[in-house]
Amino acid sequence: MGFKPLPMKAACIGILVLLTLAGCRRQGSTGTTATPQTMTTPSGIEMVLIPAGTFEMGSDKGTPDEAPVHKVSVGSFWMDRYEVVQEEFRKYQRPDPSHFKGPRQPLEQINWTDAAGYCNDRSRADGLEPCYDEKTWECNFNANGYRLPTEAEWEYACRAGTTTQYSFGNNAGSLKDYAWDADNASAKTHPVGQKKPNAWGLYDMHGNVAEWCNDRYAKDYYQQSPDKDPRGPTEGRERVIRGGAWNSSAGSCRSAYRTSSLSVDDTCLADDAIGFRCVRNAPASSSMGVSPMSITGILPVEDRKSHGRDAHATGTPNAINRVWEPTHGQDARATTGGGLMPSQPKPKTGFVYDDVYLEHKTTPGHPESPARLTAIIEKLKTDGVYAQLVPLTPKPASLERIQAIHAPRYVERVRISCETGEEYLDSPDVPISRKSYAAALMAAGGVLRAVDAVMQGEANNAFCAIRPPGHHALEDRAMGFCIFNNVAIGTRYVQQQYGLSKVLIVDWDVHHGNGTQAAFYDDPSVLYFSVHQYPFYPGSGSEAEKGRGQGLNHTINVPLPGGSGDKVYLEAFEQKLRPAALAFAPQFVFISAGFDAHENDTLGGMRVTTEGYGKLTHIVKGIANQCCQGRLVSVLEGGYGLKGLAASVETHIRVLMD
Repeated sequence: MGFKPLPMKAACIGILVLLTLAGCRRQGSTGTTATPQTMTTPSGIEMVLIPAGTFEMGSDKGTPDEAPVHKVSVGSFWMDRYEVVQEEFRKYQRPDPSHFKGPRQPLEQINWTDAAGYCNDRSRADGLEPCYDEKTWECNFNANGYRLPTEAEWEYACRAGTTTQYSFGNNAGSLKDYAWDADNASAKTHPVGQKKPNAWGLYDMHGNVAEWCNDRYAKDYYQQSPDKDPRGPTEGRERVIRGGAWNSSAGSCRSAYRTSSLSVDDTCLADDAIGFRCVRNAPASSSMGVSPMSITGILPVEDRKSHGRDAHATGTPNAINRVWEPTHGQDARATTGGGLMPSQPKPKTGFVYDDVYLEHKTTPGHPESPARLTAIIEKLKTDGVYAQLVPLTPKPASLERIQAIHAPRYVERVRISCETGEEYLDSPDVPISRKSYAAALMAAGGVLRAVDAVMQGEANNAFCAIRPPGHHALEDRAMGFCIFNNVAIGTRYVQQQYGLSKVLIVDWDVHHGNGTQAAFYDDPSVLYFSVHQYPFYPGSGSEAEKGRGQGLNHTINVPLPGGSGDKVYLEAFEQKLRPAALAFAPQFVFISAGFDAHENDTLGGMRVTTEGYGKLTHIVKGIANQCCQGRLVSVLEGGYGLKGLAASVETHIRVLMD
């Protein structure tokens, strides 16, 4: 079968154990403590940021191909916390070759070529440049997509700063705590996350399945290996395999153990003890928006205390079913007394913000962090914009308003999950803390407060600097960093509270707003327009998705290829949004304002400029002015490159203020 049986034991798998570990000493050339951070990719995969450093590679006490021990330096990189599992592999319409079936069991019986192909598929889905040429299968190490680790990267990550036989020491008797191997696996693989991780929070580095590396294999490679970022021989039929597997002895589970297998494109010749995990380059500036590797010590889980907040009051409950219709020569907003605003200078732009939004704590290194709002506020204050805005203090949305979109059982599950200290809600891409429920209620409540301000004449329009974001949230499930669908909740509030029957939602986030689309897919009272990168997370948003039943043709998706910039976006808005919106004649306009299509965003793959967002805002504002006396509320969704986010929000708000 080409694969040499590996005696070994697994190095673990779990959920965010890294966050509860104490700091770990990395014994590299600097002798400093390393603090790998974590993040969740757009496709929901948790990765660990491995710090750049120097280590002693190989062993003089193992097999001949492990010698000599030599000093190697590697740059920083992201590495999957777990081996690729079967349910993740199947997302890309690839047949699962695994012998031991299970959605959370590691993929195995996979040949090297298919593993590299998966890396390309995942790169495209996340809007990144694929690393592999699918004709030659050579790796472009300068691409920003996913790839298989080099042999040096794999051993460096496995050792996690140690120089011992295993990442946990020299005692093979402790292997059972870290690995599934021949002694404890019962001749099969096991779901990831059931053993202890190494000091850098990586699981299964010593067992469960062995893992493909990018390098070709040569027994004598270490004798002439370069000392900086070695990438293996340039020729060879076999590829390197690292780590132990379910059928391995303790000796084959060592950090330095090497073996190989033919990299043939034939699943029939693949081995059910071989899997893989992905890595991605992490330059000093950190392509995921994480600071360079100057961090020290593994961070503990945030202290999560009960929020102690009553989150059931909201809005203006006595105003139900009032309809504010425009009259000739008058602005159709209602005053707090219920009358109409006569013609007068327009109010300023409203601005929703509350410190509770910072209390939604995500995992260290997660792109959807409190720093996003901090960056926006600081930018607006520094440039003198903040003082010109009308501050709008939000209240938590009531359960009645939340449940206009979300199932009661889901809302209750969110509350309980947060209050009991669960680390994730429904999937690893939605990390939560004890105050996340309060923040989510206040985020939705912030949109309602903005609606009230616009409808009652306090503001001409408004921007909501809120989090968590919302447009991926479904009726009964959180996903894509989102808990409650803020814009969808606001849309129903406009209709139910103020009797405005037709609402336009413009979603320019780089990701398709699957949750918002689902909420109104058969509803002719809502026109949903989305321009987004495609194919990309969450996989929906094709042009063929146009609504159903009475809502047919009330969903307009404009999927764009990665790399699209201002010109393409403006054409979509002028040629598709404007005609459809004017024909629909909305009585209120929402913007799902994600700024992750920015050219410098850390997750998206688009090229929209800061000035481009200003032009898009001008078009949407023009529609609102022409159709509904300027009634418009913009709600923050994505945007993860902090400088680009803050600059784009400022430009967006300046256009709203004009």
